[in-house]
Amino acid sequence: MRLEAALRGLPYVLLLLAGAGLLISIYLVTTHYGHQPIACGGVGDCEAVNSSEYAKIGGIPVSLLGVGLYGSLFVTALAWIKGPSDDKRMVAFWGLSLSGAGYAAYLTYVELTILDAICIWCVTSATILTMSFIVASAAVFLQPED
Repeated sequence: MRLEAALRGLPYVLLLLAGAGLLISIYLVTTHYGHQPIACGGVGDCEAVNSSEYAKIGGIPVSLLGVGLYGSLFVTALAWIKGPSDDKRMVAFWGLSLSGAGYAAYLTYVELTILDAICIWCVTSATILTMSFIVASAAVFLQPED
């Protein structure tokens, strides 16, 4: 019974994580299009990372893609909370978080091995996506059978 109660709270955790990631992505998009420096807090070199060739895909800033991903995660988590119990919502969130965490892992690899610079915002986003994937995995794989 405790497991079921804990699992019911997971969509709220995922909603908070998606909201935090969305705010980070919006901040990075705003600095990109506003041609403003990124506040890096003395940790890493955010400008080097976000002005590199890896910061865009087909001319689209990765941060803008992040807004789309986190927005999708947010809406999916919200639908999961608002709607009737539906495994499709859990699996949708899980798939989105898996793809996001996988791409974030690749970008972290690029930061560490190719650019030799890190962006604290990127690391935070990668952490949020990894946490989202872990929590969504728990929701999907620990769901009791009906």
